Amino acid sequence: MEMSALGDIPLEAYDGDMLPDDARIHTVSIPLCVVHALDDPLVTWRTVAANTGLMHPTNLTAAVKSGNVMILLTKAGGHVGWPLGWLPFVDNWKWMNDVGMHFVEAVNSVKQKSFQ
Repeated sequence: MEMSALGDIPLEAYDGDMLPDDARIHTVSIPLCVVHALDDPLVTWRTVAANTGLMHPTNLTAAVKSGNVMILLTKAGGHVGWPLGWLPFVDNWKWMNDVGMHFVEAVNSVKQKSFQ
């Protein structure tokens, strides 16, 4: 068993094609954006995705079926965020904040359109 950002998913399920009963990701009922850097030195990207099987981002989001899960994997970013430029204290972690804000704005826009 590996603790995953997407719930406790048995290691043998990574190569399967169905969500195991104890996976929590299929119960997500509100929009969720998972942002993870492939170069995170402390938490492997395999906690949110894999190259094949169920944990491939395309397969995982299709298995959820609610349309509420978006997985954003970046090539770089490290463990503490996505600092910009040579002097990250200038722009702080603007990219990370912008991604979160744009996701919330998109969800809100879709929600407003569905009520019209």
